[in-house]
Amino acid sequence: RATLGTSYRQPSIYSLYGGRTLSYPSASDPCSQAGAYGTRAGTVRARCLSEGINPETFSSAFVGQLPTLSGGNTALKPETGRTYTIGTVVTPHWVPHLSLSVEYWHYTLQNMISAPGTQYILDRCYTGTEQQLCSLVSPRSTSGQLTAISAVQQNLGGLRTNGLDIDLTYRMRLGRQDSLSLSENYQQLIGYFQQYTPGGAWRNYTGRLLYLSGSGMPRERSYTTVSWQHGAFSLTYMVQYIGGMHWNDGTNDLAPQTAGRTRSPGVFLQDVTLGYRAGRWTVNTGVNNLFNRQPPFVVDGASNTAVAQYSGFIPGRYVFAQAGVDF
Repeated sequence: RATLGTSYRQPSIYSLYGGRTLSYPSASDPCSQAGAYGTRAGTVRARCLSEGINPETFSSAFVGQLPTLSGGNTALKPETGRTYTIGTVVTPHWVPHLSLSVEYWHYTLQNMISAPGTQYILDRCYTGTEQQLCSLVSPRSTSGQLTAISAVQQNLGGLRTNGLDIDLTYRMRLGRQDSLSLSENYQQLIGYFQQYTPGGAWRNYTGRLLYLSGSGMPRERSYTTVSWQHGAFSLTYMVQYIGGMHWNDGTNDLAPQTAGRTRSPGVFLQDVTLGYRAGRWTVNTGVNNLFNRQPPFVVDGASNTAVAQYSGFIPGRYVFAQAGVDF
């Protein structure tokens, strides 16, 4: 099987007309850490000096956070994209109730509607790699401090991503009332590249965790489910795996020479659910995060982890019960 499709997305009302708000996301002033830019350090120092700042003595008044404007942009254009997939489903007759699906997918987006990160804007401006982003940085105060960075919705350059999905399902009857089911969904991310300005550099985020925003693109994900059915009762054991990721600030990977920790390890999350169905009623009870695994540490000023990425680990092990009825 194969598919080929296109997409078209108009900007939302909020993206066009949302009011501007001031926040303080995680970011650092380049003039306070010019030496951290490696071969680009000289360019950063030169720009800081042109703004009347001596990077050797300058100290930012904002510790790890910078004033940033966010909101709508009436100049937004529609976002367009193209998708194609190719795959196959195998159901061998010599193994009844076995199904194997393999699918390759590839997505591209142009004029992607999103907001560039504060640190990305500053890094690309001060290193001279994308001078057009300097227009998003407001003039500094008389004391040399940054006053605001405009990170409103923009038509970013684009997105290219591709990967492989493998699904396996198998059901085995053990007796008149008993059956065993196994399902496995394996996702392999082959590439994830993002461009923040038309004609700008493509950033490789494959296997990276953008710790400033808490979003990650692990190369591997896996969801395994084993379920035993006995009449009206069922017992389900679920294991989720999230692959390890290297930390990235939106522009560069963290290096051991300049940072202590630089990556998050691969982690497993395990849940157990016991269910019972009687007529129209269904009752489920179980334990999520069975072994009380804590989410991996990720540098963050509030939670010390990437909440959006590792939400299943929070708040640790907990027991639940729920009931539902069909009508």
